[in-house]
Amino acid sequence: MTSPKFTLTFLLIILLIGTVTELRAQILNIERARISQDTANYLTGKAGVDFSMFNRNAGKNNPNNYLQFTFTGDLAYISEKHSYLLLNYYNYLLVNYDSPEQRNTVASTGYSHLRANLLRKRKLSYELFAQAQADKARGLELRTLLGGGIRVAVLRSQDVSLYFGTGLMHEHEEWENPEMDNELVVANLIKSTNYFSAKAKLSETISTEGIVYYQTGFDRKIDDFRNRVSGDVSLNFKLNDKFSFRTNFNCVFEDEPVVPVTRFVYAITNGIRVNF
Repeated sequence: MTSPKFTLTFLLIILLIGTVTELRAQILNIERARISQDTANYLTGKAGVDFSMFNRNAGKNNPNNYLQFTFTGDLAYISEKHSYLLLNYYNYLLVNYDSPEQRNTVASTGYSHLRANLLRKRKLSYELFAQAQADKARGLELRTLLGGGIRVAVLRSQDVSLYFGTGLMHEHEEWENPEMDNELVVANLIKSTNYFSAKAKLSETISTEGIVYYQTGFDRKIDDFRNRVSGDVSLNFKLNDKFSFRTNFNCVFEDEPVVPVTRFVYAITNGIRVNF
């Protein structure tokens, strides 16, 4: 028989793996924040703050000391005709916070996303959005988006929903060039932005959801198109009324990055969720 101590340790390991991996993810799955079509005149939100300090061995008498802060805050208002979402995420990780000589920011990532879905109950609705984002672990100092488009309900049923969205946006990016110190590369592009999202209830205990984005724009600096494909897919297993297990995969591929960075990045997340 498995001991309670072993079970608790195993669950903590799973939760830790999920948390650490999620801190590297920068794919925004907007569908996860949407609320049922039948809901109206409804204001909801959630927020969370995590703060941690820990150390790891970097020599017999020279440990690395870590300071980490994470904030998440989402707000949604659903009116009879429209919906409005505000999504926020920020993570900051500092190494050797107690030593000015060795202090180093390992990761500083986050985004703030505002989206309005107009005439949300119609088969063809309209969307407006704005976003600010940073991912200093990859060298992205700032990314801003401003745009709009249409959203088509391809299929809506009790167990399956499929949506397609397309539109135009202005994208502003500021990147640190890893091959040249203190050089900031700026890109401003008008892009076509497209997504396909799906949710499905496969059984009473298993469900899945996912979204794929495709964004492209012509850059005169390289006389070619810059294409970006990103996706987020998750599979949820309901263990009982209180607990569920979730595995998630997200990735980004860029064929012509603004600066020389890894073209394909991904994250795999596994975790236990508690339902209240």
